[in-house]
Amino acid sequence: MNHIGIGVIAFMCIFGGALIGIFAVRSLPEHHLSNESRNAITVSAAIVGMMSALVIGLMISTANSSFSSRSAEVSKIAIDIVRINRLMQRYGPEAEGARTELRTYASAKMQELFPMAGEPSRSTDATVRMMEATQDSILMLVATTPRQRWIRSQALKLTDDVLEARWMLAEQRVSNIPMPFLILLIFWLGLVFSSFGLFAPRNATTIAVSCLCSIAVSGGITMILELDSPFSGLVHVSGEPMRQALAEIIRD
Repeated sequence: MNHIGIGVIAFMCIFGGALIGIFAVRSLPEHHLSNESRNAITVSAAIVGMMSALVIGLMISTANSSFSSRSAEVSKIAIDIVRINRLMQRYGPEAEGARTELRTYASAKMQELFPMAGEPSRSTDATVRMMEATQDSILMLVATTPRQRWIRSQALKLTDDVLEARWMLAEQRVSNIPMPFLILLIFWLGLVFSSFGLFAPRNATTIAVSCLCSIAVSGGITMILELDSPFSGLVHVSGEPMRQALAEIIRD
């Protein structure tokens, strides 16, 4: 589901809980609103609120770890591409074919990870085949000196590292925040806000503040989900490392 859609649902549940608490209190018997009842409800809401805060903290930590990991993988691919290109330069004119294959791969990978508006995104299978073609070009090089043999072995190792980083990115495309976990959190927050509404005065200021607080909380949930999906939505992994790598290998 779209993250903004989930945020809207969260807002409706949380603010709806507050409204239920504010307006349902009229139908409750007077003894249900005694000080003893107030204390019991307040303690229960505090426990649920504390659990919700812990869960939100865990979600932020998980999403941030996921975002950082994917950003590091993109940077690693960019660095390895530049290193392969430099090694092929040092190898000699015989490696020009491998460098051409590498440029094609870098351009396609950039379009796959960070597609430009109006341009079709490359498929992951296509970019894998391009890197494999680069590996084949390097394998076909006939190393005649110890220096060339070392350069060739290092370049092959780096191509394996690029493919490994690619598969890591592919495996991390799935969200790390389970939907049942998220549903339970929204339910808890709805309970907490409904308990606030039970003893809140029924006026426009209370309703407006409840609405703003609901927007803040549901917006925070939306941003956490965006952070967990860094290649789509509002929060993105920076494409600058790939752009710099592509510019570097094209310029040389």
